[in-house]
Amino acid sequence: MKHTFLLTIPALALMLAVAPALAQTTSNDGAAVDQGGAPPLVTNDADFVRLATSSNLLEILSSEQAAQRAQTEAVRDFAARMVTDHHTATARLAEVSGMPAPDPAADPSAMLDPRHAALLTQLDSATDFDAAYVQLQLQAHEEAVALFQDYATNGQEGAVKDFAEATLPTLQQHLEAAQALTVPNAGP
Repeated sequence: MKHTFLLTIPALALMLAVAPALAQTTSNDGAAVDQGGAPPLVTNDADFVRLATSSNLLEILSSEQAAQRAQTEAVRDFAARMVTDHHTATARLAEVSGMPAPDPAADPSAMLDPRHAALLTQLDSATDFDAAYVQLQLQAHEEAVALFQDYATNGQEGAVKDFAEATLPTLQQHLEAAQALTVPNAGP
């Protein structure tokens, strides 16, 4: 009995150490990607810039679609604000990070994180566009707020962390505005 107990402790410790890794895979660049749908936690400027840029591009691309496809004026107005605000955020992030902004001549969807690309693909095929767009905005802004909040708290000291902290209130306002959108069949 004593030997069984002593063998169980290391096995339990190993299981606890490995369990979080099982919920993640790595992207092509080696960054952890949470398979549960939540954005991965980032601790360095390069990973944050990559994910924040992808988040901004998702907002821009989906909102440009909304300008063309949305049936309700409230959704079109919200989308116009998202395009403007997220273009501004993308340019500012490139400026403070010293990393290049997305090339307007290139395909911006190629710079999307796989999760963001999947959300955009789902929106492309939505039959009830307004409801799908609102749901995408809710999910995307919840994730963006979490990403920016985490980096503002735990990121590398410097201009990128300061950007995350300064941009967070705007993203929180976007989330509140998305929550206030009322579209039939879109949920809360």
